[in-house]
Amino acid sequence: MKGQAEQQKGTTKTVKKVKTTNKRAPVRLWVKAVFTGFRRSKVQQNENQALLKIQHVNDVASSRFYWGKRVAYIYKAHSLKNNTKFRAIWGRISKSHGSNGVVTARFGRNLPPRAIGSTLRVFLYPNRA
Repeated sequence: MKGQAEQQKGTTKTVKKVKTTNKRAPVRLWVKAVFTGFRRSKVQQNENQALLKIQHVNDVASSRFYWGKRVAYIYKAHSLKNNTKFRAIWGRISKSHGSNGVVTARFGRNLPPRAIGSTLRVFLYPNRA
């Protein structure tokens, strides 16, 4: 005990200041949506109008907030392009469809049929508020 106390008195401790980083999750500026299918009638379907069900949107009033917002369908391809395998098809929400909160979106290139049931990202911009 006596030897330890003498050692502690003789040595000076240097404390390093460690830079702490923000441990919170990054802010997510998009909402999940599911591509349910194309707008259609009994006989024909319009591939240039995609129907999306946005998460936590259950009526026309709450879907009105998303009108004009940007939508991205992100998928993974086999070959590299621009140093990445991920690609995106961008679109925009144009209007509501029915009274259940489903919206209609138009894309630069029509969504492929294999995307039906997959998740899309509805970005919270442009903000009109």
